[in-house]
Amino acid sequence: MSYTRPRESGHYIFASSDYVDFTCETVPNNDIDVFLYKLYSKRNNEFWARYHHGSRIINNFQNRKITIHQLTKHEPDDLTPHTTVIAALAGEIWREHYAPIIGAEQVEYMLAKFQSAEHIYADIKENGYTYFIAKCEKHHECNPIIGYCAVAPRDDHLFLSKMYVKSEERGRGISRGFLEEAYALCRWEYGVDKIRLTVNKHNENAIAVYHKMGFETIESAKIDIGGGFYMDDYVMERRMVWPENKED
Repeated sequence: MSYTRPRESGHYIFASSDYVDFTCETVPNNDIDVFLYKLYSKRNNEFWARYHHGSRIINNFQNRKITIHQLTKHEPDDLTPHTTVIAALAGEIWREHYAPIIGAEQVEYMLAKFQSAEHIYADIKENGYTYFIAKCEKHHECNPIIGYCAVAPRDDHLFLSKMYVKSEERGRGISRGFLEEAYALCRWEYGVDKIRLTVNKHNENAIAVYHKMGFETIESAKIDIGGGFYMDDYVMERRMVWPENKED
């Protein structure tokens, strides 16, 4: 885990348990699955040749620039273009992924209630949520966002409300990049040492991914969301020990 500071996304290459400061000349021996960076000019062939996955690295580095951007209530620009695109992506992902789990009717209800552009805008501007969006640039052309994440502070933890990635982009480490940003907020901005989320009990793939990322199931929760619908979820939590608090 890199424990980066907030708003430093893009300066690191994320790996399974560490990060590489892209301004340095060393590469770790462990496998690197995705690159989140802004320093596009670092293309030293000798540098890449020292790494055994060099061909894959060069392809990702030169052709698929993936960056994470933070959206908060302090954003100086109009958020409407962002929230409109996020809502459209939510509709695409939810109709594909959740309809088989909770049914198309509940999907449409929840999209209108929780994932509309207006609701997302209010979350950011009025309800204290921070959104992260992942963007992919291909050959210097900006594509629509490929994933998003939303977090909000609670009394003793950070609540991970949403984290979704387009199906064709999964497995590239984008979710891990989102979590790195959430961990950074926990440590540097809110001073908490745990992060919680809820996940549908039948969403087996997501549950497995969260377990792999260090989350543990702590309880069940069945929440009435109106319209005759319920969210039947597990509550999962990950506790963290920051380096400065780690006992010898």
